Amino acid sequence: MILSVLIQLAINGLSMAMVYVLLASGLNLILSVPKILYVAYGVFYMLGAYITWGFMVLWDLPFAVGLLAAVLIPAILGGSVYRLVFIYIQYQERQFLTNIVAATGLSMIMGQAALLIFGTSPRGIPQIFTGVVVVGPLRLSVQRLVLILLTLAVLIALHFFLQRTRTGRAMRATAFNPEVAALQGVNANLVYMAAMGVGCGLAGFAGGVMAPEFAVSTEMANVTLYVLLVVMLGGVGSMPGAIVAGLIV
Repeated sequence: MILSVLIQLAINGLSMAMVYVLLASGLNLILSVPKILYVAYGVFYMLGAYITWGFMVLWDLPFAVGLLAAVLIPAILGGSVYRLVFIYIQYQERQFLTNIVAATGLSMIMGQAALLIFGTSPRGIPQIFTGVVVVGPLRLSVQRLVLILLTLAVLIALHFFLQRTRTGRAMRATAFNPEVAALQGVNANLVYMAAMGVGCGLAGFAGGVMAPEFAVSTEMANVTLYVLLVVMLGGVGSMPGAIVAGLIV
């Protein structure tokens, strides 16, 4: 009886664990490629949740459309932020500290903008997938199972992107040694912008996936500290480490 309860609790917590894995993977990419301690990262998680809520509740569009927008809009915004802000301080002296200050300023601006636009009241999304799967003594929500499977699919796609595509290989080469990568014809700034876009897109996807499960609010932006804990536990630059650490936390 106790064992079945523990298994049930572990499965219920797996949905939140997968969110930490997604967020840690995205932040890991930003920390290891452009090497920016992006403290504004949690804002993109919140933004993805609000985008999904807006598409589904305000405009009555399918969940798939809202989730796609929750990926694309933060990805475009993340890449644009690098192009408009971080590209000018990436090669300066003490750029690590300057990046932190710039990211903190962005976090404050975007957080206050979210408060002005959405207010402080939590928002909710009606249940998308109904029903329960019964496996022996375990009762599994269909919605949580679908969300976990969606997250797994994205993690597999991310692995394929980093290992098999030209852009992914360029990101790994630049993270390892940007000077040598540049000698091979890799444009570091384009790679940094792409890494920011992919990382922020993953945060938006995580927010969109969790929007039907939890209340959507501006407090979601405070997740950055927990994600940093996961990244440090798994090791900066290690995607397998981010997955293991996310499940542990």
